Amino acid sequence: MKNQFIYTAVIAEKEYKASFNIEKVIRSLTEDSGNVIVILDDFNERVTEQPDIDLKTNKFRGMKKVRETVQSEIHLTPEDGERFYKLTEFNA
Repeated sequence: MKNQFIYTAVIAEKEYKASFNIEKVIRSLTEDSGNVIVILDDFNERVTEQPDIDLKTNKFRGMKKVRETVQSEIHLTPEDGERFYKLTEFNA
């Protein structure tokens, strides 16, 4: 698969090899630390539980499920970020 970018993902202090489709990238941002955030053009639905509080009485009524639509956000190390930019740079 030539359209996949392989990178090192750190989850709970453990390293894994992961990949994403470079054709789905819509934006990237380099942080001051050198890490690169890559935003993908894919939408996912995430369901979370949040406290349900009555606004009139300010009392807790229980938990409610809230649906959010989010895009994938990939965090690259400075080394992987450098490889990503070299791979995707525009050469006129």
